[in-house]
Amino acid sequence: MSLEAHFNEVMHTLLGGYTQSAVTTKQLIQSIDLTLLDENATIESLNQLKYSANQNHVAALCVYIQHLGQFSSHNTIDLATVVNFPQGIEELSDSIATIEKGFQLGAAEIDYVFPYRIYLQGQKQKALNQCQAIAQLCKEQKLVLKIILETGSFPDRETIYNASKELIELECDFIKTSTGKNQTGASLSAVFAILSAIRDTNTGCGIKISGGIRKPQHAYNYARLAELMLDKQINKSWFRIGASSLLEELLKIN
Repeated sequence: MSLEAHFNEVMHTLLGGYTQSAVTTKQLIQSIDLTLLDENATIESLNQLKYSANQNHVAALCVYIQHLGQFSSHNTIDLATVVNFPQGIEELSDSIATIEKGFQLGAAEIDYVFPYRIYLQGQKQKALNQCQAIAQLCKEQKLVLKIILETGSFPDRETIYNASKELIELECDFIKTSTGKNQTGASLSAVFAILSAIRDTNTGCGIKISGGIRKPQHAYNYARLAELMLDKQINKSWFRIGASSLLEELLKIN
């Protein structure tokens, strides 16, 4: 079956009232990478982020590297930081230096922007070689690696699917949809393509969905799609949602 035909079939199942999935609000909260990517974030806002994360047992906290030090005490949540962010155009040596610094500052997870621009311009191997070096470093440091595709810049599902398969072969831990800084964030179509690649490679790679996930219904839809395609319940070991305001909305449901 073609990717297009399978997408249509899955959407029909999902929108037709797929009932096997019983995703709970608690499951969604525990899969959130609570995010504050603001260069001008105040100490007060960072402390509030830390409090919310620890109170609600989210999956991780994601902040810029210069803010990691704010979480060195009274924090039980894994820290993530972004690298090669958001444009995906920095030199490999700079990315490596940032990861090493992040590790020293307590980061346990790295959200690395795939050099998608050069990949889409035809320099695929150069982009993949950079990712391979990053993956190797993260493996040596025992860091969780999430590679951000920036799916809104890709021309179609097929290209997202192929890139995802190539990155999964590098043994990254998660494929992530978006930086959240692009006009086009996550979409069911892009998430379907990534999940298809994960399913077809039959690996333990996970997915992180980010970019405009603010409403609980959107989060539920993505979680149900993931469970439907991979036939397992969501948990933070393989399913994440990157968001800044979703937690607050989910807590209103509880």
